[in-house]
Amino acid sequence: MRKLEEIYKEIHLLGIVTSGREFGEWLNRSESYLSSSKSRGRRISTEALLALVSNVSEVIDSTNEASVLCSDKSQIMEFQEGIKALKILENEAWTEIWRRVR
Repeated sequence: MRKLEEIYKEIHLLGIVTSGREFGEWLNRSESYLSSSKSRGRRISTEALLALVSNVSEVIDSTNEASVLCSDKSQIMEFQEGIKALKILENEAWTEIWRRVR
């Protein structure tokens, strides 16, 4: 599973969050979750992984809807690339969740 900082960078690059503080809230954690976890060398919590899966799923759904309504081929391709990246992240998160509960 990717480190929390790597997940943040991807989510940030995709334009889903604009800051580490927003990312913490997006994971249903405190605004300082990213910086605190990073400074203490902690891995992402299972609860945060579950929030990640839920939120990524919502973003995938809304991006699919936007893609259907879009007529610009280059923007549609951009949507599809983002969806692909999010599905990979979603699968990694589920794999980690299942690994932890076994």
